[in-house]
Amino acid sequence: MVYNAEGRSLVIDANIGERFSFYCPKEECETEIVIEGVIRHATFDEFVRVRDHIIEQNKEFKVLRDVLPKEPVIFEGTVNGKKVKLPVEKLDEAAKRFINKYLTK
Repeated sequence: MVYNAEGRSLVIDANIGERFSFYCPKEECETEIVIEGVIRHATFDEFVRVRDHIIEQNKEFKVLRDVLPKEPVIFEGTVNGKKVKLPVEKLDEAAKRFINKYLTK
């Protein structure tokens, strides 16, 4: 899950450390989104810096403060031609966080 790609959270099928391209048409994402780059391992401190920067830019992502990944990764590349670093959460970790927050009481 790549967070704050043109204000969206997007599920992207990519391998860590391998370059990829992703396209989401306007019909699906409300705006055309082209993502190119790599999802790479990061230190926990780097992940937190990238995550906090995204939260500062877009308060809708404040829920990411709860994201404490076992294996921190970030996306580095371009979104619609603009250079970015974005927080990434592995889908299994996002699912566990969702289940723990909303489905277990």
